[in-house]
Amino acid sequence: MIVCGCIILLFYIVALGLIFADLWAGVRKAKQRGEYRTSEGLKKTVGKINKYFAMHFAMTLVDAVQISLFYMLYREYNYDIPMLPVFTLIGVLYEAFVEIKSITEPANIKEKKLQEDFRRLLQHALSEATFRELITKVIEESKYKTQEEYGNDDI
Repeated sequence: MIVCGCIILLFYIVALGLIFADLWAGVRKAKQRGEYRTSEGLKKTVGKINKYFAMHFAMTLVDAVQISLFYMLYREYNYDIPMLPVFTLIGVLYEAFVEIKSITEPANIKEKKLQEDFRRLLQHALSEATFRELITKVIEESKYKTQEEYGNDDI
């Protein structure tokens, strides 16, 4: 049981390390693009920590149940099933995939995405007939993009 706890602690340390590596890569890429760095990136990092660690904690609870079950089977029936935190491992592997992809993404990809969003917004806006519809469409599109970016319905 202590070994499983140490393994889970190691998974949590790896998860935190991946998040900070992504933060470091993001700051480096912003410097390359010449962007002004604000606290928004740090707020996103804190939000990411909350999101990932909530997922990891839920996975750890599932692992605690399955490891307890395997321990009981070993103790009562002599079944020798390895007691490993498999679900927490799956969560950390998912996070590692996402973060490593983000870290290795070139610095100019974000700029290309923003240019593509602006071009798409302009195409929608220019297809409108009146000025009022044009302004309404621009406001709706920018509001939708903000909600999509931050994943928050309260915006």
